[in-house]
Amino acid sequence: MDMHQGTIEIAEQWIELCNSQDIEGLASITSEELEVHGPKGTTTLNKEDLKEWMERANLKLENFEAYARDNKAIMGQHGTWLNEDDSVKGEQEVYTVLVIEDQKVSALARFDDKEQAFDVSGLEEADKIN
Repeated sequence: MDMHQGTIEIAEQWIELCNSQDIEGLASITSEELEVHGPKGTTTLNKEDLKEWMERANLKLENFEAYARDNKAIMGQHGTWLNEDDSVKGEQEVYTVLVIEDQKVSALARFDDKEQAFDVSGLEEADKIN
């Protein structure tokens, strides 16, 4: 199994577990400390924080393309943000960069723009998987 195959599998699994809000499952493939890079800077989440972060985001993601090389993946996704009553709050395409170490997601960043995701991760169109 080559390196990026494992990377993309873990990235896809991570997104699925996020969608189903499966905190236990998520914790099993997330580093003890997950670095999250966002518009407000970088935060480190432990397992407790992860649960809150997930619930607060209330986000469903559908992958429409993926890029991977070495231990990094970018998932192009159609994101739907939900209100507490599950009505749709907003929708947009996002690009999630995931860094995988020892079969676990160790860092995560989400961008509205594919070019930004490429810049940050060092990946490019040539790394497209599907």
